[in-house]
Amino acid sequence: MSRRLKDMQGSGLIARHHDVTTGQVNYIPTDMARKLEPIVHALGQWAHENIDSAVTLQKLDSRLLMWNVRRKIDLRRFPDRRSVVQFIFPEQKPEHRNYWLIARPGCEVDLCVTDPGFEVDLFVESELKTLTRIYMGFAPMSESIKRGEMYVVR
Repeated sequence: MSRRLKDMQGSGLIARHHDVTTGQVNYIPTDMARKLEPIVHALGQWAHENIDSAVTLQKLDSRLLMWNVRRKIDLRRFPDRRSVVQFIFPEQKPEHRNYWLIARPGCEVDLCVTDPGFEVDLFVESELKTLTRIYMGFAPMSESIKRGEMYVVR
């Protein structure tokens, strides 16, 4: 992921911003990237409408999925304190099996690939393919939970 960020930064698509007060590093889209945004969204919409879901679900990437899930988190739906959600993909290799999202008021959501050591508020367990199907809109979460394909535990 850091290589992708460096490539995008080198291409002028994002700018790295380091907040010295919090120590947090953010990557902000540049004007060039913002000009590309309608094109990228249109291509994504076209792909969603025209590419067969079975083909899309053949090459799955847990880190990419979790990065995308992280970007879509609505902090307004979280309590006004640090919240930790652990995602578990039991069929994946150990290095791709666990991810933690950390939501804090006033901060962007963090994605961790190693245990951050905080108490977990919510556990989500499913196969990678199941969560990908839900994220892409190919399957409703409620049905996946009813069928036992996904477990959500507080």
